[in-house]
Amino acid sequence: MEVIVITGMSGAGKSSAMRHLEDMDYFCIDNFPPLLLPGLLQSFAETEKEMDALNSDRNQKLAIGIDIRSLVRFGNINADFLQMFPDGVNHRIIFMEASDETLVSRYKQSRRNHPLAGKGNLISAIREEREKLKELRGLSDLIIDTTGMSLHRLRDFLFDLLTENGQDGLMTIFVQSFGFKYGIPLDCDLVVDVRFMPNPFYIEELRKLSGLDTPVKEYVLRFAEVQEFLQLSQKLFEFSLPLYQREGKVRLTLGVGCTGGRHRSVTIAKELASILREMDYRVFVDHRDIQRDPAGGL
Repeated sequence: MEVIVITGMSGAGKSSAMRHLEDMDYFCIDNFPPLLLPGLLQSFAETEKEMDALNSDRNQKLAIGIDIRSLVRFGNINADFLQMFPDGVNHRIIFMEASDETLVSRYKQSRRNHPLAGKGNLISAIREEREKLKELRGLSDLIIDTTGMSLHRLRDFLFDLLTENGQDGLMTIFVQSFGFKYGIPLDCDLVVDVRFMPNPFYIEELRKLSGLDTPVKEYVLRFAEVQEFLQLSQKLFEFSLPLYQREGKVRLTLGVGCTGGRHRSVTIAKELASILREMDYRVFVDHRDIQRDPAGGL
């Protein structure tokens, strides 16, 4: 069993880190009360025994997010917290922080309230939180300063950190759906244009849904040309990806685009990711523009 504890300053990127860990096949629980950790680990240990009985070699991976709200309500974490992890459980505490100026800027942009602000000012709340977390910071195995760090850089950093054990020979593939009207992602190695597929936007009951919803998925995948496209894509992957690896490429970003990035590209990105996983590649999926146009794009 592997356990990652994500904690640190509010606004430093803990929620984004948890989303990236979820893409890396961690079971994620955010805003977790620390006192419940022993029971949670016991439940996971029992599940691991069941998996062992089925001869499964899949490692149990758990990520828990602990923020200042949990610590204020349930008490701060001290050295006793480390004793909650039984022998044989690999665990790391990752503390995320950023400069005061960066945190203030992020809160202004998001227009969210700092959990300690109350009726006071933001900078005082940030400094109070930093003081309250000083002991926990000292217990952490790794401190990540996200000042000036983009979400993509954070994703890559966590990937490099957490996928180094026995998986270096695997190429990692990032599949990202997007909308052409918002621009092609800058870091794409390959771009797939699925605007030739029938568009759910023109179906009234599907327009406000997304490619994550079953009715949209069923609509897109019911067409013969879509199924043929997926079959041809698999053949392309089978031919080209081993050659990319032969040339030393360890990461590949595949962009899947439709007009608005909400319907077709999301469904097809998920289908292509499933094909790649069945081919034993390590795959992460991101839907860049799914929330940009709630009504759906053309």
